[in-house]
Amino acid sequence: MKIIKSPSILKENLNKLENITLIPTMGNLHEGHLSLIKEAKKLSKNIVLTIFVNPIQFNSKHDLENYPRTLKQDVSLLKDSAVTILFTPSTKDIFPTKPFLSYKMPIISNELCGKTRIGHFKGVITVVDRLFNLTNPSYAIFGKKDYQQLYLIKKFVSDSKLPIKIIEAPTIRNINNLALSSRNNLLIDKDIKNAVELYKKLKICTESVLNGAKIHDAELMAKEELTKEGWKIDYFEIRRQSDLKKPTNKDSKLVALSAGFFGDVRLIDNVEFCIPSTI
Repeated sequence: MKIIKSPSILKENLNKLENITLIPTMGNLHEGHLSLIKEAKKLSKNIVLTIFVNPIQFNSKHDLENYPRTLKQDVSLLKDSAVTILFTPSTKDIFPTKPFLSYKMPIISNELCGKTRIGHFKGVITVVDRLFNLTNPSYAIFGKKDYQQLYLIKKFVSDSKLPIKIIEAPTIRNINNLALSSRNNLLIDKDIKNAVELYKKLKICTESVLNGAKIHDAELMAKEELTKEGWKIDYFEIRRQSDLKKPTNKDSKLVALSAGFFGDVRLIDNVEFCIPSTI
């Protein structure tokens, strides 16, 4: 595995490679990231993994400063992996001039996570666009845990007619079904058990709808229960899988999505499910 910091040196090395698979990350790697590498191995022997904490997708300076940075540990974790190149640029490397995105963000980017994280997804798409330009991949892999992000990246690639296939990777969970996330490291021990409640309520909500409950009622009950347990909920909603719009009674492929704070840590999760008709 080559570790490269300079975009120009990266370009020199990538000129010799074909069929590249890109795995963009912000570091603090865990089993979820390693699962992405396993998926990448199925597609190509040329795997580029990037570690870059993107400042323009953070809404809070405090959140940016406190995001876990563990490069030495990450390099050690990747030592025996199939990664060909580990790209670890600086902010100046990625954004030598003021970031600019000509792509018009879809309206859905202002809903769900985008409603409280103003400009977050524009920051995500801007850095993804930059990484695509630097690496020219055939494939790029993103996890389903960040469901709205995944949708917006897929739409960006489609709208921009980029010759890149976006690969969706399943959410990896620990033994208690907590979705693996770098932010989990910010949870104190006594809050770990409470963090799992978000996923549990998503499952209960989907089961309620499958058993005939009205979507609005199931959403409201989940939010009320989580609030009683100490959560500050940003949103708890059921949307269509295809475009993340609110479902009609003709839609069957749905996803329950939620985000909220437990203590000072913001967590997100989702559960896909299908029904014959939406109630």
